[in-house]
Amino acid sequence: MSQNPFARFARWLGLDRNPLRRRCDRVEAVVRLASVLGVMIAVVLGVVLGMRAYGDGVKAEARQAHARHPVSATLTENVSAPRLSAAGSAMGHGRAVWRAPDGTERAGTIEAIAAKRAGDVVTVWIDDRGALTQRPQDRETTIVSALTVGTGLPLGAASFLAMVVVVTRTINQRRARRVWEAQWTVVEPMWRINGR
Repeated sequence: MSQNPFARFARWLGLDRNPLRRRCDRVEAVVRLASVLGVMIAVVLGVVLGMRAYGDGVKAEARQAHARHPVSATLTENVSAPRLSAAGSAMGHGRAVWRAPDGTERAGTIEAIAAKRAGDVVTVWIDDRGALTQRPQDRETTIVSALTVGTGLPLGAASFLAMVVVVTRTINQRRARRVWEAQWTVVEPMWRINGR
């Protein structure tokens, strides 16, 4: 038997001319080959979609950086009871005032660190009209989003297709055992000597 890994892989995919291969073996080989091709297609699509997501993210970064501005806001009340943010710091809400780009004073509820008290100054992000908005998208968020899109499809496809291969193999093995048992019941009496 060849020790060449490419020959072993080709045999695993059913690309050899083995005359002993049963129909169920050929079905299993076709499922494996289709799964490998499916994963390869998913990888290519993942790269394409990841690159597109990165390009869209870079455009969103530029658009948001142009339309969103940091301003200083003064708290008019103490920040409410804290809750943990994704970064692990205690955050709360409080009323604050700030100036819009046109010079008018605006007021609203902002999110700030729980230790902040009335009169403290915090930085908030506003849009061109002076309304509160989120911080502009940064490069790290763009990269994470692109990697998530780019790897999600191939990993999902690989997981699903691996499950299909395992289920097909399990069904084939159970079917083969049933066939062997049925054939053994025919052969077994001929193997007995003197009824033993």
